[in-house]
Amino acid sequence: MLQVTESAEALFRRFLERQDVTGNAIRIQPAPGPEGENTVSFQVVAQPETNDAPAESPGVDIYVAPELAEPLGEARLDAKETEKGSELFLTEQTD
Repeated sequence: MLQVTESAEALFRRFLERQDVTGNAIRIQPAPGPEGENTVSFQVVAQPETNDAPAESPGVDIYVAPELAEPLGEARLDAKETEKGSELFLTEQTD
């Protein structure tokens, strides 16, 4: 199961608390990149879609699309601040 760090949770919470956002959860789903490569996107949702898997994230409801659940099953989603703003990245779970 995808693990979400406190830093990534805090980033999602700040986003979900904005007045112009209408959902209460995040869905991680596949998306094509600009060069046709595989990437992921984050969508605000009210509820999971059929067969979505929950992520290990006690502070925010996060769902993973079924086609990403296995590839991300041993990953940890983290966030850091950069000169350009917040950046999400994946690492391998260590525990």
